[in-house]
Amino acid sequence: MRRWKTALPAVLCAALLAGLWVPASGSAAGVYLMAVNDRVLVDVTAENMPAVAGGVLYVPYTMLSNRDRGINLGVTAMYSTTRRTVLVTDGHRGVEFDTRSNTSQDLMGNPLGVRAMVRNSMVFVPIDWLCQYFGSISCTRTRTRYGTLIRVTSAAATLGDREFVDAAENQLAASLQNYLASGGRGEDDPAPSEEVQASDPPSGAELFLACRWGGETAECAQLLEGRSHRGLFLFTCEELEKQDGLIRRLVGAGHTVGLALTGEDGADCLRQAEKGRGLLAAAARYNALVVSADGLDEPGRKELAQSGYVVWSATAHSAEYSSGSALVRGLSARRVNYVELNCGTGSTALLRGMLNAIEDENCQLYQATAPALG
Repeated sequence: MRRWKTALPAVLCAALLAGLWVPASGSAAGVYLMAVNDRVLVDVTAENMPAVAGGVLYVPYTMLSNRDRGINLGVTAMYSTTRRTVLVTDGHRGVEFDTRSNTSQDLMGNPLGVRAMVRNSMVFVPIDWLCQYFGSISCTRTRTRYGTLIRVTSAAATLGDREFVDAAENQLAASLQNYLASGGRGEDDPAPSEEVQASDPPSGAELFLACRWGGETAECAQLLEGRSHRGLFLFTCEELEKQDGLIRRLVGAGHTVGLALTGEDGADCLRQAEKGRGLLAAAARYNALVVSADGLDEPGRKELAQSGYVVWSATAHSAEYSSGSALVRGLSARRVNYVELNCGTGSTALLRGMLNAIEDENCQLYQATAPALG
C-alpha cells in the first residue's frame, strides 16, 4: 500500500518538468518553500525545509545568513561548529542558541525562554519569535500551487507577497522540483489509503482585532508590528491614567487607541468618553473616536454614535477559545468578524497562533480605525 509513496517524488518531478502538474488542492500539501526579501531560495531539500513543531514555525538558520545567501536583512545568523551555537544578531541585540544544552541567551548572558531545533544536522530557529524580538524583519506565509511560501523580509523588500508570488512562478516551480528530487514528501506523511484526500481550502475570513489592556499589551503590539499589522487597543479611564508611556508608544507605532467605557447609560458613558479623550490628548495629543460600551443598550449606543463616536462590538472573544488557531478556524467566512483579545497572561502566545493561522487560512486582518468601523 505504501508503494505509491515511494514513487511519488519521481512522478511529480517528471510531471513538473513537463509543465503538466498543478496540485489539486491549490498547494503542494505539507511543502514549505523559502524566500528572503525578493529572492526565492531554490535550494530547499528534505534536510533544510522549514518545519512546524508544537505549533511553532522553524526555519533553517541559513535562511538568515549573509554568508550563505548574500542577502542583507539587517539580521543575520552565524553558526559556530566548535561551540555548536547559532548567533542571530542585528549588530546591537542578539540571541545565542546552544544546541548542546538546548538553551538560549541574549548578548548579556540573560536566559531566554526559546529554543532552536536540530534536524538532519541542520539547526532550525523559531522565526516568528525572532521577528518579534528584533522588530525589523517579518515572516509571512503565502499559499501557492507549489507549496506554502515562507518569506522573511526587511524594509528592503520591494514587492508585496502576492505580487512576489506572481513574479516568481518559475523559481517556485524550480524550488519544489529541487525539494522533490532530494527525496522530500512534504511535512505531513499521511497514512496509506486508497485515495489522497484534498485538504480543506483556506477560509479567507475577514476580521478586525481589538486588544483590551493587560499585562502583555506591549508584547502584543510588538508582535502585530512584526507582522506589519496594527490593532485597536482599548483602555478604561483608570488604565489610561497609569499608561502614558505605553500610549505614546502605541500611537507612535500607528495603532488605534480607543476607550473602554463602563457606564450603565448613555450619559455616564459620554462623561467617561470625554474624560478619556482628555487623558489621551494630554498623553499623546491623540483624539479618540472608537469606544466600546459592553453594558449599554441600543439607545445608549445610538447616543454615543450621535455624539461622533464609533462603537466597537466584538463578535468573537479570545477567552472562548483554547488557542489562536482554534479562534481563527471558528471565524465566519460569510461576514466580517470583530475579534477581541484580552492582553493578560498568555495572550502573546495566543496572538502569535492567531497570526500564524490568519496567514495559513488566507484571512484578511484589517486595522480597526474609526473610518473602517464606521
